[in-house]
Amino acid sequence: MQIHHVITRFLSRGVRATSMLALAAVLLQSASATEFVGVDINSGKLLYMPSPKTVVTIAKTGAKPDGVILGSYELIIYALAGAGEVHSFNPYTKADTTLATGLSSPANMVLEPGCKSILVSDIGVNKIFRIMLANHALTTFYSGPDKMAGLAYDSNSDLFANDQQLNAIVQLSHDGGIINQTPSNFPLTTPDGLTYDAHTNALYATSNTGQVIYSVPTNLAKVSSISFPVAPVLEGIVSDGRGNLYVVGVNGTTGTIFKYAIVKAITTTLNAAPGLDDIALIPAGPCIKGLGTDSDCEATGDDRSGPEVSRK
Repeated sequence: MQIHHVITRFLSRGVRATSMLALAAVLLQSASATEFVGVDINSGKLLYMPSPKTVVTIAKTGAKPDGVILGSYELIIYALAGAGEVHSFNPYTKADTTLATGLSSPANMVLEPGCKSILVSDIGVNKIFRIMLANHALTTFYSGPDKMAGLAYDSNSDLFANDQQLNAIVQLSHDGGIINQTPSNFPLTTPDGLTYDAHTNALYATSNTGQVIYSVPTNLAKVSSISFPVAPVLEGIVSDGRGNLYVVGVNGTTGTIFKYAIVKAITTTLNAAPGLDDIALIPAGPCIKGLGTDSDCEATGDDRSGPEVSRK
């Protein structure tokens, strides 16, 4: 991606010149910097973070943003756990749109195959809701009783979730039923974030208290543990689909992004920011999907409202 486009994409409107110069200096050193969007759960902010160290506030969000993903044309979708709402933010026009209200504690989200809807886990009522992006229709996908945390699709469009009642990763059917789970004799300790990596064809879940990343094949037949003592608390996790994980480790009031190369077992420290809780990778457009999910995205008339974006 061209450096000029990276800078102007998020910073062309309403950001101080000093912030732009600082970001430009970092990107000039590394034109291929990995880019993230994150949420500051303490101060209520959306953050733009090209690695390794730059952090720029994109917008103020309100009460306790607790999850973030990307939609078509780099639309930023985030959950406000404190307000019980899900919003989208257009980084080009700065328009913030309310997608759903009246929820309890929306947290983890996933973009569904096709890019026309999202699933959001509401840990306050132990449900998973579906939100249609075109008309904001809200329906119940999973009605409980278990509390579901992280959500992820694999390359076959199979849906998985962290089940905090079963202490397991479970597979959910297309109508919201639990059809498989990891072995009950190997319980996961407080599983939180969840992602799928296409390179290793496996699921990866963070433990909120165990300083460990769980590695699980998509048939859920076994659980392997990766010791990850980088911080007392592990939160969000995403994959680039090429064998690299990006994990948010929280120590006190500061969250840090750590890159973990799965095959080589190498950990690298990237960005740090106060209140950082969850992150999303910024891949090439125009139709955005989780890089760890090989599902097809088809742009609709509603998806074409944003400007064309450069490909990396």
